[in-house]
This record gives sequence, structure tokens and C-alpha cells, in this order.
Amino acid sequence: MSETLFDLLDKYEIEVPIIQRDYAQGRQDDHTKMVRFNLLKDMKSAILKKTPPLDLNFVYGKVESNKFIPLDGQQRLTTLFLLHLYAFYDDDSKTNLLQKFTYETRKSSRDFFKELTKNRADVFKSDLLPSMEIEDSEWFVSTWKYDPTIQSALVMLNAIKETFSNVENLGEKLSSPGDVPLTFKFLEMNDLGMEDSLYIKLNARGKPLTPFENLKAQLVGRQQKLKLPFIAEVEQNFDGKWTDLFWSNSKENFNTLYMTFFGVLFMNEKIISSDVNWANTFDFEKIDARIFKTMYYTLNFLCENRSSTAYWFIFNSLSDSRTYSDRVLFHAVTTYLYRAKGKDNGSLKQWLRIIKNLTVNTRIDELDLYRGAIEGINKLTENWDNLLSYFSTEGSVSGFSQEQIEEEYIKARMIMHSTSFADEIYEAEEHPYFDGQIRSALYYAGFYKSIGNIQDFKKYRNKISALFNETAPKHGHLLRRALLTFGDYTLPVSAYKTLCVDRPDEPTRTPSMKRLFSSHGDIVRKLLDALKLKKNIKDQLDQFVSNSTLQRTDWRYCLVNFPELFNLMSASHLRLREVQGEMFIIKNKSSNGFSYEIFVAALREVLKRDGIESTFEGNLGTWADRYLCVGKWHVRFKKGYFAVSDLAERIIYETTSNDPITEVAEYLRQNI
Repeated sequence: MSETLFDLLDKYEIEVPIIQRDYAQGRQDDHTKMVRFNLLKDMKSAILKKTPPLDLNFVYGKVESNKFIPLDGQQRLTTLFLLHLYAFYDDDSKTNLLQKFTYETRKSSRDFFKELTKNRADVFKSDLLPSMEIEDSEWFVSTWKYDPTIQSALVMLNAIKETFSNVENLGEKLSSPGDVPLTFKFLEMNDLGMEDSLYIKLNARGKPLTPFENLKAQLVGRQQKLKLPFIAEVEQNFDGKWTDLFWSNSKENFNTLYMTFFGVLFMNEKIISSDVNWANTFDFEKIDARIFKTMYYTLNFLCENRSSTAYWFIFNSLSDSRTYSDRVLFHAVTTYLYRAKGKDNGSLKQWLRIIKNLTVNTRIDELDLYRGAIEGINKLTENWDNLLSYFSTEGSVSGFSQEQIEEEYIKARMIMHSTSFADEIYEAEEHPYFDGQIRSALYYAGFYKSIGNIQDFKKYRNKISALFNETAPKHGHLLRRALLTFGDYTLPVSAYKTLCVDRPDEPTRTPSMKRLFSSHGDIVRKLLDALKLKKNIKDQLDQFVSNSTLQRTDWRYCLVNFPELFNLMSASHLRLREVQGEMFIIKNKSSNGFSYEIFVAALREVLKRDGIESTFEGNLGTWADRYLCVGKWHVRFKKGYFAVSDLAERIIYETTSNDPITEVAEYLRQNI
């Protein structure tokens, strides 16, 4: 019988099963672009009644406990779902219904659709393309961009908005009773246990995932062609201890982990361009003896060393949320084990420690940067068994942050110089927020100039450690306010300056507190020198704030004394911008959106404490006329003073003191 998406969601949850391939109608190849264009054009024509209602053909599946699991029709259902998200983006009554559509293929896909449904109003109200608005949103996890289903969905959302933006009352047209424009024929299949065969027979338009057994057969066949010496052992291990290795990590998903291992390996070896769905079209003739040996040595080593750092690096890189950095660390393990013939001769710990420090403290979030890091490791493998010594002589390194390379040179010299120095360095590197990056303590202790003072290093390292937990400053914005009493510590980001975000991985490419405290600046040093480890840290930060002697015409005074102002900024950016001598608080990423003059914002907090209502006006755009509306007055801040105007914009009062906020607040109290 003919159904609509809402008909189906009224009765069931729709769960796209693991057996299904990724959503593909947003791919960027020429064929898919043509299919997408024609499909959306036909949908629009039917919605506008230029053509009869569009029948999207059969949707097959089975029902289990009020859950519909499509075996064929997933692509069309997903496109319909994305269209309905757009059509009903401002209708909260449809949220619960839309949240009944989910993916089980990947956790990242499932979480993405959940967040997209919840935040769809913000996405589609924006003037930006949906993909740009989504990727700039606080709820979007940067690693999601590697999920092919999410990649396709972002492309399709852009196309849907472009196609349907001029269709009025789209939601009403989609759901008008008795006159729906988009339907499909729904067929419930109750023959349980037939999912694989049904999927392959019915989904003739797509490619089912290559069975894992086929991968094993292809690899064994290729190995036989190469006449490698361990053929029989590899065949035995595939179904023996290697299977147990992956099974012990995920009983439900072990074959996917198994295949992902090869995908990451082959991508690092540059014989595939992506480790996602590679096995559908892969030419196994590209695998040479060296790659087989790398596979053989690595998997055997992991089976025998399940508590090692190498084991953790490998399996972390097989998760759905893997990043380019994870792939680089995977490569660090496999290249060493290839060189060492699957054994640790005692140098693996230093090899992985140094390369991990380089990797996690270098921006590797683009393909070229990833490839550069892989090439850097390939060159370093000439020193696989003496990397610490190589760094102590400042050997040539490429593909990583020059600052981190220099730090590793200094640490290598210290470790080679003294075991006591080595112990202090290893302990300092363990702090989870800084994750191997300790150069400020080294710099302040004099190690960048010569063999510095180890006691000074310990002192600075302990103070920095005391200020941070795993993911953020322990005392939040209080640390930022305390730093501002010592000076303008902000770091530049494009046309802006940032107060430095919490997240050390800087997902929005906005400098973090990790970067600030690793840049060995004078302001950070002043704060550290003033701190006493034996006293309560929070009490000392509070004291720095309360004892501040900042001039009350200094923009820093506002943030130090009015912590509420931080709530006006996105935690993902924490940006300010100076425009024509005035400092603006930037609400999100760009001053093209809403932003607030910092003294006006501080005044609003003072008035709020007095119970006086006020509203921000004119705050959209970089060059807007910003002011505070207080009763019948407009209040602006320019060039160090407040000006109060009436509704006709006639100036009736201007501040003259060095405490403009207090002065204008008192004037407003007396005249309201």
C-alpha cells in the first residue's frame, strides 16, 4: 500500500541496519550528482502539482517490536527524512516524530541525525549553507566529517535548501491530507533470517558491503601469488588468533574492525585514497610483500602485547571517530614493527613517545598535512632503533610542528644527560590536558638557552598542572580573568583575538588555553610566578581579580569585574574584535553576526543588578550602530566615554570621569 514518511513514522521507528551501506545520494561523483538533481527536481514538480504525485517505488523491510528495519529503500527514506527536516524546521510538534528515524550503521551517523533533528531550526534559519552552519555549530563534532553518511547528508541538505527555498508552505504541501505529493509502496517482510540475501537481491541500485570472507580470500590469494614464506600461518591466523584479537575488542563488530585495520594500513601505504568502503573497488594487485610483512608482524605483535601502547594506538585508530592523527599513530606502530620484524628490541617506547608527542601537538586535520606526517615518519624509520639519540643531535625531521620538534630536541638532550631529568620529563608529559607538550616549563627554567635548572622546571610544571584538569582550566573563566589582571594575554585568530578556548584539540581552529600555556609568554609567567603552590589556587586567583588595579576605561576591566560577559560568547570561540578603537564581544565566530560593545555589555549587567531593564540594539554586523536601550534613553560608548541620547538621538548627557560605567549607571538610576 502507498505510504508517506510520516505514515511510517507514526507507526514505527525507522532504523537503518548495520548491513546497509552508507547514505550515498549526497556523493559528489558525476552520476550521483545527476541522480540527486533529477530526484529533487521531480519531487519539487510533484509538490508544486506541476506533475502527478511521485511514487518512489517499493520500500521493503521487516518489523521488530514497533521498529521498521529497511532492507531496500534506505537511500530514498533518508532523502525524504532530510527533506522533512527542512520542511518542518520551525515546527517543534514534529520533533518527536522525526527523532524516530535513526541509523545503526555508525554511532557517529546516529548521533549526527539526532543532533540535526534537535537543532534543525538554527541550521535552516541561517543565511549560510546548511553544511557550513552545521560544521560551525557547537554541537557538531569535528570527527563526524569523516563519516561518509554525514558527508552525503551535508551535501543533500545544501541541495534541498537550494531547490526548495522558494517553495512557500512546504510542510503544508508535503502533508496535506488526501493530497500528498510523495509516496512509496510499503512492503513488510516477515521472513526473519533472510536479511543478507534479501538485501543483495533487492538493492540492485547499490553495492552491498563486500563480505569479510571475500576479503580474506583475496588477501590469501594475493599472498600466494607473491609466494611469501608464511602463507599457511597467515591462513591459520586469519581464523585463529587474529580473529580472537578483534573479537575480544568487539564481539558484535569484530569483522568491521578487522576490515578497518586493513583500510587504515592501505591508506597509510597510499594504495587507497580512503579507508571507508575501500574493499568494494580495491585492486588487490597493489599489495606488495612489504605490506604483507607489515600486516603479519603487526597483528602477531598485538596478539602477544595486548596491554602495550602500540595496541592502544592501533585500536584507537579503528574507531568510527578516528582522525588523521590516529592514522599517523597507527603508522608509527606498523612502520616500527616492519623494521623490527615484529619485535621490540627496547627502542619501541621512545619511538612511540616521541612520535606521539609530535603527532598530538601538530595540526593534522587535512589530507595534505596527514600525508606530510606519514612521509615524516617514513624518513624517521631509518632511525627506528635509536630515535632518542637522533633527536638529541637535532636530526632532520619534517611533517610536524616545528615548535614541537624543537621541544623534542631539548627533551632528548635532557634525557640523554640525566636519568633524573628523564623521570621529571616523563612525569610532566603525562598531564592529560597538555599531552606531551611541556615547553613553557622548559623555557621558563632556562633549558631553551642551556642546561637549565631542574628545580625551576618542576616548580613551573607543577603550577601549570595545578591549573588544569583533563579537558579545561579547573577554575574556568576565573583563570582568564586573573590572567587579564596581568595584561592582554589574548592570541590572534584572523581579524579577531581570542581569550583562548578550553578544548586542547582546538576543533574550531581557535587557539586554546593549551596553546597559551605552551607559548611561554610573559603574562603567563607573571601569573605563575605570583602563584604559591602551598596555598589554595582558587583563592589566589580570586585575590588577583579582587586586587586588580586596572583602569576603568580599559576593556580588560569589564571582563575581570563582570564574569557574566563570558556568557555572551560562544565557548567554541571566545572571540573579541577591536573596531575603530572599540572592543566588541563576538557572540559566535564572526562579527558579521551579533556582537556587543564591551562597556555597553558591562553597563547592562550593572543595571540588571539594580533591577533596571535594558535591551541591546543595533548589534548585528561589524559596522552597526550599537547601543543600549534603557527606558526612553539610548546609551552608547565611544572613545572612552558614554553618551546618553533621547529617542530623537539628541545627546543629553556624557560621562567625564575615569569610571564611566559607574557614572552613567548613577545618572540612569536618577533619571528613570
